[in-house]
Formats: sequence, structure tokens, C-alpha cells
Amino acid sequence: MYYNNKRLMLSIFWITAGVVLLVLSLTEVLPDSIYAGMGGALITVGALHTVRNLRYRKDEEYREKVDVEMSDERNSFLRMKSWAWTGNIVVIVQGIGAIVALTLGQRTIQLVLSYSVCLILIVYWITYLILSRKY
Repeated sequence: MYYNNKRLMLSIFWITAGVVLLVLSLTEVLPDSIYAGMGGALITVGALHTVRNLRYRKDEEYREKVDVEMSDERNSFLRMKSWAWTGNIVVIVQGIGAIVALTLGQRTIQLVLSYSVCLILIVYWITYLILSRKY
């Protein structure tokens, strides 16, 4: 079963955490309004996942559709390929952004983009080494 009680409890936790952040922001215990936005986002995500979980439990057709999507090899291949393309595109765009920021004299932005590219490449290299031993 794809959706179990742990997933339902996690969804309820996200709703609760979102409500807490929203209330703390509205009562100005947390001074920045970004916490209200985060709280709203957590409430939305938790509610959507809760609805999905409950629909999975009650609707047989939906359950079958989700189970097929989760176990289908084509979907798994497409997800893996999408992440590979996304990683390449992000590294290239961040690299170009770092060069543009350097030429515009935006040293902080250039450093953040450069460090991000380095982190992604280090993680890629480590996962490559781990996977090359496994497969």
C-alpha cells in the first residue's frame, strides 16, 4: 500500500506545523512575514496530501492508477531521466550566472552560484562512486 498511516500522520503534522507558524507570525511572535507564507504553504501541502491519502483509501480506481504509476518502469525511467537533465541544466545555468555576476561585479552572487555548482558536482561525484560500486 502506497499510502499508509505514517504518510497520513506526516500530512497532519505539516498542517499542524503550518498552523503554528501562521499563528506565531500573525501574533508577531515571529517578526518576519515569511513565516506566515511558509505556514500557508505547509497547510496547503499537508491538506493536499491528506486529501490524496484519503482518496487513495476510498477510491478503488484512483488506488489502481496510483499503484500503476508508482510501479511502472517507464515512469521510473522518465523520472530518472528528468532528474539527469535537470541536474545538467541547473549546473550550466548556475555556471553561466556565476560568470555573468562576476562580469557585473556582483561578487556575493558569483560566490553563491559558484559554491552551489561545486556542491552539486561534489555530490554527483560521491554518488557516482557509490553507485559504481553497487552496480
